[in-house]
Amino acid sequence: MAYDLLVKNGRVIDGSGMPSFHGDVAVKGGKIAELGRLSGPAARVIDAGGKVVAPGFIDNHCHYDAQVTWDPLCTFSCYHGATSVIIGNCSLAVAPVRAHDHEKLVGMLSQVEAIPMDVLQAGVPWNWETFPQYMDVLDRKLGVNVGTLMGHTAIRLYAMGDASQERAANEGELEVMRGVVREGLEAGALGLSLSRNLSHFDLQGKLIPASFAPEPELFALAETLRE
Repeated sequence: MAYDLLVKNGRVIDGSGMPSFHGDVAVKGGKIAELGRLSGPAARVIDAGGKVVAPGFIDNHCHYDAQVTWDPLCTFSCYHGATSVIIGNCSLAVAPVRAHDHEKLVGMLSQVEAIPMDVLQAGVPWNWETFPQYMDVLDRKLGVNVGTLMGHTAIRLYAMGDASQERAANEGELEVMRGVVREGLEAGALGLSLSRNLSHFDLQGKLIPASFAPEPELFALAETLRE
C-alpha cells in the first residue's frame, strides 16, 4: 500500500492501554492505516526517532474562549500534545453577548482567570452576538479541535443585564436563557457550565452572575439540556 504519511522509528503509544513499542505509523486518507514495522512507499516520511508517537491529549478545562479567536492553535496547550481543548468552563464565556456588555463580560474572564485585560480588549474581534455566531467564527480557522461549553454567566448577563448580578430571573428572562441554551446545543455546543464558586468576582468586586442563580433556575436549564 502507498501511504500519504509514514511516521517511522517512534515510540508508539496507541491509546489502547497496551505497553508502548518501537515502530511506525502509516496514514492514508486522513486515517491511521497500519501500525508496526512498515516499509511501503509514502508521499511524506517523518523520522520520529527518539520521540513518542501518540494520540493527542484533551485539555478538558481551559479558558481559550477569547484567545482562540486570534490564536487558532491555543498555545501553550498544543505545545504539550493537546490536540483538543474544551472551553467555556466555570460559567465563563464570550458569547452570547450584547454590544454594550463586551467589556463587562471579558472583565469577568480577566478577573477570574487572571488574563490581562489589555490583551482581551485589544484581541477580541467581537464579530458575533449569539452563541451560534461565535461558533461560526471559530469554525473559520482552527488549528486544534475545540469543544465549546455555554457559560451560564454569559447567558445570564445576556438575558438579564445588570440585574443578573442582583436577583433571581423572572419567567420571561428564564425563557430567554432556555432559548439560548437550546439554540447553542442545536449549533453544536457540548453543554452548559455552571458556577457556585463564591470567590469568583468581576472587576468591580461583585460576584459573577452565575452565583446569583437559585436552584430552580439551574433545574430549568437542566430540563432544556435533557430535551
